[in-house]
Amino acid sequence: MSQSQNTNIETPATKNTVDPDALMGKVNGLSFFAMFIVSLLVHTVLIGATSVGFIQDCIEYQTLDPDSALQEQAKIAQAAERDKKRAERQAEDAKLAAENKNKPKKSSKATSKPLTKIEQDINKTSTTLPATSGVNLDDIDDL
Repeated sequence: MSQSQNTNIETPATKNTVDPDALMGKVNGLSFFAMFIVSLLVHTVLIGATSVGFIQDCIEYQTLDPDSALQEQAKIAQAAERDKKRAERQAEDAKLAAENKNKPKKSSKATSKPLTKIEQDINKTSTTLPATSGVNLDDIDDL
């Protein structure tokens, strides 16, 4: 039996060809105050660019909270739409009433068919009185 030798060849560590101090040279040369100002400017530009619509609403409604003004405007628009629909319904009802007023009335007996036995029983009123109750409330003292 032949025993194989471990042929694991170790590779030499690769050398970094770029010096980390050289990469950070421009940043290390700036003072903390200068880095703070640059960071502040970058954040201001990003936030301002993503808030254009909000800023336009603030200017239009002259407030820092335009949501309440937008909600009020939506309520007014809904109320106007509701009033418009109500006026249309009232005009339609008035038109139908005018048409019905101009039509000659037909006799209800001439057009109605005779009632069936079940319908007659339903329309019949009862003349019987309920039975008298066995409870006399005058006898109860705790009421």
